[in-house]
Amino acid sequence: MSFLHDAIGKLEKALTDSGCEDGVVALRVNYDAEVCQYPKGVCMEGHFGGQSGQFITSEPIRANTRISFMFGAPLKDQKQRGAASVIINAISAFLCLTRKLHPCTPECYAPCLAELSREVAGKRVYLVGPMPVLERAFKGQVVDSPDEADLLLVAGDGMTTDAGVACIDDCRGKKRIIFLGPSTAGVSGLINLEHWCPYGR
Repeated sequence: MSFLHDAIGKLEKALTDSGCEDGVVALRVNYDAEVCQYPKGVCMEGHFGGQSGQFITSEPIRANTRISFMFGAPLKDQKQRGAASVIINAISAFLCLTRKLHPCTPECYAPCLAELSREVAGKRVYLVGPMPVLERAFKGQVVDSPDEADLLLVAGDGMTTDAGVACIDDCRGKKRIIFLGPSTAGVSGLINLEHWCPYGR
C-alpha cells in the first residue's frame, strides 16, 4: 500500500453512502490550460459536478471513469496513478476538501519561486519528478539521491512513477517532504502532507 492508497482510502470513507462514489469523472487533456511552473508535462483535467482539478503528467489519458474505479485498485502503472490523482483533485474540488486546485497566473511565478527559494535556503534538495525550473534555480542544492537530501520536493509525475512512489513511501515520516502545486493538492490534503502553493486558486 502506498501513500496514494492511503489518500484513496480517506476519500472512499468520505464518499460512503453519498451516491458520489458511482459518479463519472471525465478525464481530458487541456493543452491551453494555465499550469504550475514546476512540474513538466501536459495538463490532464478531471471534471466532476461542475468542478475540476488538474494533474501535470507525461502520461495523460482521456476517459470517462467512475470514481469507484480507484477503490481497492492496485494502481500498478503511471497512467492509473495519474488518473487516480486527477480524480482525487476533481472530487476534492467538488467536496471543498482543499482550496488550491488551480494554478497561479504567470505573474506569480517569480514571487512563488523566490518564496520557495527562501524556504529551502541552505538545504540539500532532492527533486521527485522532472522539474526543470527547480533544477536550474536550485542547481547548487540539488542532490542525486534522497539519502543525501535534507528535504524532498514532489511535483506532477513524481507522484506516479514507480521510482517516485517508492521514494515518497520510503521517506515519509523520515524526511521533510513538500508537495508542490495543484497536481499534488488533493492527495496531500487528504493525508495531511505538507503542501506548497501560495498563489494557487
